Amino acid sequence: MIDIPSEYQQTAYRLAFVRNCLILIIHAHERLDTHSLATAEEPHITGELVKSAKGLLESPEAESWMEHIEVLDDPPQNAPNRYGKKRPRIDIEFVTTGRGKRPRFLIEAKRLYRSDSVSEYFAAGGLQMFVQGHYSAEWPSAGMLGYVQSATCATWLGRLAAGIADRRTEIGCEDTSEWEPAALGDQGLESVRVSRHQRTLQHLGQVEIFHLLLDFV
Repeated sequence: MIDIPSEYQQTAYRLAFVRNCLILIIHAHERLDTHSLATAEEPHITGELVKSAKGLLESPEAESWMEHIEVLDDPPQNAPNRYGKKRPRIDIEFVTTGRGKRPRFLIEAKRLYRSDSVSEYFAAGGLQMFVQGHYSAEWPSAGMLGYVQSATCATWLGRLAAGIADRRTEIGCEDTSEWEPAALGDQGLESVRVSRHQRTLQHLGQVEIFHLLLDFV
């Protein structure tokens, strides 16, 4: 019998959890009237996306693994010296159900529709919330969603790739892992990209960010 290291098991479990969360988002997006959201604000789109995901989780078509996932819209996050309404709020939070400490996968969403969208995507209110440890400090991976409302997803993937290359130091991104296919192995996830960032607080270690763009043009 082969002895599989517990670290490997944890990594494999985490990746499977992330993959399932992204698959759920894609299926939820497929159920939306995307054209009606072509000019909608981010909270509007996120609310509809989460509502669609919850509908799928509770539908007769739900797959068996879906019974172990809960999805939350705009939940507050615990942060040092931030209390009550001053706590930061993540756009989407996935939580596994069950006893004990429940793994979470947090996602921040940004609209991609104008010339400064790339800057907003990587700014202090976007990806840097993970780099600075305000979001997902306990977890090794998190996600960014891009709501494409102009041009194409392929165009914005290129713009984000250029944007991340221009901000390596600012966002703690290593040269060797700045933007690459996530290789999640599932149909529909081929366009997902992953980047790796050293968080500002060194004791938090590195965080992997999975990037998924959704078409609302």
